[in-house]
Amino acid sequence: MEERRVISAWRKAPWTNFRKLGRVLVRIALVALFVFAGATKAYDPGAFAIEIQRYQIVPWMMGALVSVYLPWLEMLAGALLLLKRFERGALLVITLLLLVFTVALASAMFRGLSIDCGCFGKAFSATGTTFPLVRNLVLLVFTGILWMEYR
Repeated sequence: MEERRVISAWRKAPWTNFRKLGRVLVRIALVALFVFAGATKAYDPGAFAIEIQRYQIVPWMMGALVSVYLPWLEMLAGALLLLKRFERGALLVITLLLLVFTVALASAMFRGLSIDCGCFGKAFSATGTTFPLVRNLVLLVFTGILWMEYR
Protein backbone atom coordinates (compact mmCIF):
# COMPACT_ATOMS: atom_id res chain seq x y z
CA MET A 1 0.00 0.00 0.00
CA GLU A 2 2.75 2.44 0.98
CA GLU A 3 4.66 1.53 -2.17
CA ARG A 4 1.72 2.59 -4.36
CA ARG A 5 1.59 6.01 -2.69
CA VAL A 6 5.29 6.50 -3.28
CA ILE A 7 4.99 5.50 -6.93
CA SER A 8 1.92 7.71 -7.40
CA ALA A 9 3.66 10.65 -5.78
CA TRP A 10 6.75 10.06 -7.91
CA ARG A 11 4.70 10.21 -11.13
CA LYS A 12 3.37 13.64 -10.20
CA ALA A 13 6.58 14.90 -8.63
CA PRO A 14 8.72 15.62 -11.70
CA TRP A 15 6.34 18.26 -13.06
CA THR A 16 5.67 19.90 -9.74
CA ASN A 17 9.33 19.73 -8.77
CA PHE A 18 10.33 21.18 -12.14
CA ARG A 19 7.91 24.09 -11.71
CA LYS A 20 9.08 24.72 -8.15
CA LEU A 21 12.71 24.60 -9.24
CA GLY A 22 11.94 26.99 -12.11
CA ARG A 23 10.30 29.49 -9.75
CA VAL A 24 13.21 29.24 -7.33
CA LEU A 25 15.70 29.87 -10.13
CA VAL A 26 13.67 32.82 -11.42
CA ARG A 27 13.47 34.25 -7.91
CA ILE A 28 17.23 33.84 -7.39
CA ALA A 29 17.94 35.49 -10.75
CA LEU A 30 15.77 38.50 -9.87
CA VAL A 31 17.28 38.78 -6.40
CA ALA A 32 20.85 38.63 -7.72
CA LEU A 33 20.15 41.07 -10.52
CA PHE A 34 18.41 43.68 -8.38
CA VAL A 35 20.86 43.49 -5.49
CA PHE A 36 23.83 43.71 -7.87
CA ALA A 37 22.31 46.52 -9.94
CA GLY A 38 21.43 48.50 -6.83
CA ALA A 39 24.87 48.01 -5.30
CA THR A 40 26.72 49.17 -8.41
CA LYS A 41 24.59 52.32 -8.60
CA ALA A 42 24.73 53.03 -4.86
CA TYR A 43 28.53 52.95 -5.08
CA ASP A 44 28.57 56.06 -7.28
CA PRO A 45 25.25 57.98 -7.14
CA GLY A 46 26.78 60.97 -8.94
CA ALA A 47 27.55 58.92 -12.03
CA PHE A 48 24.10 57.35 -11.81
CA ALA A 49 22.52 60.82 -11.65
CA ILE A 50 24.28 61.69 -14.91
CA GLU A 51 22.95 58.48 -16.50
CA ILE A 52 19.42 59.38 -15.38
CA GLN A 53 19.79 62.87 -16.83
CA ARG A 54 20.74 61.45 -20.23
CA TYR A 55 17.22 60.05 -20.53
CA GLN A 56 15.90 63.64 -20.59
CA ILE A 57 12.76 62.67 -18.70
CA VAL A 58 13.08 64.29 -15.27
CA PRO A 59 14.62 67.56 -14.05
CA TRP A 60 18.15 67.43 -12.65
CA MET A 61 17.11 67.71 -8.98
CA MET A 62 14.64 64.86 -9.26
CA GLY A 63 17.22 62.75 -11.08
CA ALA A 64 19.73 63.45 -8.32
CA LEU A 65 17.23 62.35 -5.67
CA VAL A 66 16.37 59.23 -7.64
CA SER A 67 20.06 58.40 -8.01
CA VAL A 68 20.48 58.39 -4.24
CA TYR A 69 17.36 56.44 -3.22
CA LEU A 70 16.57 54.12 -6.15
CA PRO A 71 19.62 51.85 -5.71
CA TRP A 72 18.67 51.21 -2.09
CA LEU A 73 15.09 50.44 -3.09
CA GLU A 74 16.37 47.95 -5.68
CA MET A 75 18.63 46.23 -3.16
CA LEU A 76 15.91 46.12 -0.51
CA ALA A 77 13.27 44.77 -2.89
CA GLY A 78 15.72 42.17 -4.19
CA ALA A 79 16.67 41.02 -0.69
CA LEU A 80 13.06 40.94 0.53
CA LEU A 81 12.06 38.76 -2.41
CA LEU A 82 13.85 35.96 -0.56
CA LEU A 83 11.67 36.29 2.54
CA LYS A 84 8.27 34.63 2.30
CA ARG A 85 6.60 37.26 4.49
CA PHE A 86 7.64 40.16 2.22
CA GLU A 87 7.65 38.30 -1.07
CA ARG A 88 4.50 39.78 -2.62
CA GLY A 89 5.39 43.35 -1.72
CA ALA A 90 8.93 42.94 -3.02
CA LEU A 91 7.61 41.34 -6.20
CA LEU A 92 5.21 44.26 -6.69
CA VAL A 93 8.04 46.78 -6.28
CA ILE A 94 10.30 44.85 -8.67
CA THR A 95 7.52 44.56 -11.25
CA LEU A 96 6.76 48.28 -11.06
CA LEU A 97 10.44 49.19 -11.29
CA LEU A 98 10.86 46.97 -14.34
CA LEU A 99 7.84 48.60 -15.98
CA VAL A 100 9.23 52.09 -15.32
CA PHE A 101 12.70 51.09 -16.55
CA THR A 102 11.23 49.51 -19.68
CA VAL A 103 9.14 52.58 -20.50
CA ALA A 104 12.18 54.84 -19.97
CA LEU A 105 14.35 52.67 -22.24
CA ALA A 106 11.65 52.51 -24.93
CA SER A 107 11.19 56.26 -24.70
CA ALA A 108 14.93 56.85 -25.15
CA MET A 109 15.04 54.43 -28.07
CA PHE A 110 12.05 55.99 -29.85
CA ARG A 111 13.47 59.48 -29.34
CA GLY A 112 16.73 58.36 -30.91
CA LEU A 113 18.85 58.99 -27.82
CA SER A 114 22.18 57.19 -28.01
CA ILE A 115 22.74 56.44 -24.33
CA ASP A 116 23.90 53.69 -22.04
CA CYS A 117 21.04 52.30 -19.98
CA GLY A 118 22.85 52.91 -16.67
CA CYS A 119 21.34 49.71 -15.32
CA PHE A 120 24.48 48.49 -13.60
CA GLY A 121 26.34 51.72 -12.96
CA LYS A 122 29.91 51.48 -14.20
CA ALA A 123 30.12 47.69 -13.71
CA PHE A 124 29.64 47.04 -17.43
CA SER A 125 30.61 49.05 -20.46
CA ALA A 126 27.99 50.67 -22.69
CA THR A 127 25.10 48.34 -23.41
CA GLY A 128 22.94 50.79 -25.35
CA THR A 129 19.17 50.58 -25.13
CA THR A 130 18.15 47.60 -27.26
CA PHE A 131 19.71 44.80 -25.20
CA PRO A 132 18.52 46.25 -21.86
CA LEU A 133 15.02 46.68 -23.29
CA VAL A 134 14.88 43.02 -24.33
CA ARG A 135 16.38 41.97 -20.98
CA ASN A 136 13.71 43.95 -19.13
CA LEU A 137 10.96 42.29 -21.14
CA VAL A 138 12.40 38.88 -20.22
CA LEU A 139 12.57 39.94 -16.58
CA LEU A 140 8.93 41.03 -16.75
CA VAL A 141 8.10 37.51 -17.96
CA PHE A 142 10.02 36.23 -14.92
CA THR A 143 7.92 38.39 -12.61
CA GLY A 144 4.81 37.08 -14.37
CA ILE A 145 5.94 33.54 -13.59
CA LEU A 146 6.26 34.44 -9.92
CA TRP A 147 2.87 36.20 -9.91
CA MET A 148 1.31 32.97 -11.19
CA GLU A 149 1.85 31.50 -7.70
CA TYR A 150 -0.77 33.90 -6.35
CA ARG A 151 -3.61 33.04 -8.73
